[in-house]
Amino acid sequence: MGWVLNEVLRLYPSSPNVQRQAREDIRVDDLTIPNGTNMWIDVVAMHHDPELWGEDVNEFKPERFKGDMYGGCKHKMGYLPFGFGGRMCVGRNLTFMEYKIVLTLILSRFSFTLSPTYTHSPTILLSLRPKYGLPLRFQPL
Repeated sequence: MGWVLNEVLRLYPSSPNVQRQAREDIRVDDLTIPNGTNMWIDVVAMHHDPELWGEDVNEFKPERFKGDMYGGCKHKMGYLPFGFGGRMCVGRNLTFMEYKIVLTLILSRFSFTLSPTYTHSPTILLSLRPKYGLPLRFQPL
């Protein structure tokens, strides 16, 4: 279940971007980022970058995370659904625990399928979410 959750958060991170401010001049190759510059890191784009994840970047492959907490990403900072460093989301562990508990309860009592009315259309409204909701059909086991 952990692999599946990691892969879902890679493809559809709830926080689509991370903001940081340079506290000093930062030099990256020939580029200088001046002190005080506000930077936005596009997590969705990074999680879908074939140079970091390979040509199968858009495929749902939970096994990426088998034995690798970075999902096989070529850079250890390439997977950050909850941010990174000292400002990583404090709710990260709680989120994983809640997802696992809720999914275990649902899967032990129901089977479910997507409604035929579902239209795949991720959108950003502060967080990444389905534009038209996620209609599901539940059947008791």
